[in-house]
Amino acid sequence: MEKILYIDYSLYEMFFIFVFWSAIGWLIEVADMFIEAGEFQNRGFLHMPLCPIYGLGMLLLCVILKDVTHSYPVLFICGMTVCTVFEYFVGWLLEKLFNARWWDYSHMRFNLKGRVCLRNAVFFGLGTILVIVVIEPFIERVIGMIPVHFGLAAITLISAALIIDVITSVRKAYAYGKDKNKPFVIFKSHR
Repeated sequence: MEKILYIDYSLYEMFFIFVFWSAIGWLIEVADMFIEAGEFQNRGFLHMPLCPIYGLGMLLLCVILKDVTHSYPVLFICGMTVCTVFEYFVGWLLEKLFNARWWDYSHMRFNLKGRVCLRNAVFFGLGTILVIVVIEPFIERVIGMIPVHFGLAAITLISAALIIDVITSVRKAYAYGKDKNKPFVIFKSHR
């Protein structure tokens, strides 16, 4: 697959990076809430076990930080900054589009409008080092081993399911946000 100039990834690779990290993000969110609340909660916007904010965030980090693996302080600061700004923007956008919040950190110290908090920003920075230096190179090698015909078939099936899921999830979220009898916060961390 041909790499995109200045991005250094093909669309094929970017799709699989997005799906992999979206699935890992969903697992992280579900595990976190299970530990916190003692019950299963689908923490994603979608019905599928994917959290696109993680997939897009990691894809953004991979593109921006691909050549910075030699400097842990730069990775930490860039990861912390990029992920926190991205989380804030996505939180704001979801609130504006659907009149609902998918997370709220207002009960945590050093938060900004409940959309982001210092604790998560530090986790983002540390996670960026781990992912960019250790995990992502392995994931990219695995993606490179997927036979192209199988990969293209998987992309077709996953894309079709994702489009259907996005449409149904947006409709559901929009209807939810219009119902003034429902609480504003959809998910709230209790930490």
